[in-house]
Amino acid sequence: MKLIIVILDGLGDRTYRELKNKTPLEAANTPNLDFLAKNGKTGIMYPIKGIAPESDEAALALFGYNPYEVYTGRGPLEALGANVDFSEGDVVLRCNYALYKGNKITDVEYVPNKKELKDFETKLNKIKLDVDFKVVNTLGYRFVLILKGKKLSPKISNTHPAYQIIKNYVTSAKPRGKPLKLRKCKALDKSKSAKRTAKIVNDFVEKSKGVLGGNKIVITRGAGNRVPRLKKLERNWALLADTPVEMAIGKITGMAILGHPKSLKQAVKDVENALKKYDSLYLQIKETDHWSHRGKLIKKKEAIEEIDRGFVSKIMKLKDTLICITADHSTPCKIKAHSADPVPLLIYYNKIKPDRAEKFSEKACKKGIIGKIEGKDLMSVLKKEVS
Repeated sequence: MKLIIVILDGLGDRTYRELKNKTPLEAANTPNLDFLAKNGKTGIMYPIKGIAPESDEAALALFGYNPYEVYTGRGPLEALGANVDFSEGDVVLRCNYALYKGNKITDVEYVPNKKELKDFETKLNKIKLDVDFKVVNTLGYRFVLILKGKKLSPKISNTHPAYQIIKNYVTSAKPRGKPLKLRKCKALDKSKSAKRTAKIVNDFVEKSKGVLGGNKIVITRGAGNRVPRLKKLERNWALLADTPVEMAIGKITGMAILGHPKSLKQAVKDVENALKKYDSLYLQIKETDHWSHRGKLIKKKEAIEEIDRGFVSKIMKLKDTLICITADHSTPCKIKAHSADPVPLLIYYNKIKPDRAEKFSEKACKKGIIGKIEGKDLMSVLKKEVS
């Protein structure tokens, strides 16, 4: 049996008066998702219980890895997924272009135009630091800062105010509803190398104000000096994803990287073609998370409806294929950030014994036969169904 996991990024949400006390998913007209839920098994899942995980941390958990043991920071994964070369031992940070006023960050995701992107990268690479370094744009407002040389350490804090390191390299998101205070990079241990690295990062951030101009600044997070060492996945996997970090995880785990579809129509074709060659497929759809981070709950609802109409309606007709639809985390529009809320989960194929859920939603899935699981348990649940 074939297997496809569809990740609707940031799908989970909370209720809103504007939607008659429903979530965007509950309020959306989703006849195809609802059919799969009614005729499949449902439940709810905590991608990483107790925290508001980043997408890459959550993806590791969904594939059965323990992020607290294997995760090495977002920076190295961003670089690997964007095909940016670095050496083991270099400290790599994932960075954003951002806007600030006084000591507050007013926009953590400033998207430069094409001319600005090239100009910003050139100017940042001309900054003078107490270490060799390289800046490379990756996707949209994102870039990586690679610090080269000896006596450097990844054990430093984020200057990005919306992500707090919890344990080892694992972080948890914080609400973004209001401007957040700009943070200094700090050493997370007493080593001279960590103190030196933090000082270098602070120097880079401060100098970025001068070279970017106006009210623009760089914010950093996810420092690491190597990629995770992971056991290869069972089965023959392929990956369709939007962002570099998911592509990096695919590379490390032995998946075929098929790029990212530019439309839902193209995604349907890509899925159909991929399942002719591979027996398992992981597909990430980013649109739901995009609107969540901007607090646009009506746009999120409409995006869910478009996914149901233009994508789910087609893939539900796949033969001899188990379809799993869930999310890597919740992103409530009211806080514009990832949260620790659970996400809905459904598993469907035409011979499964259904639990008769009435709808695919956060509330309805709580009553499903799968019950409550953690992200690290998903692969075991799916393995029982496809074996």
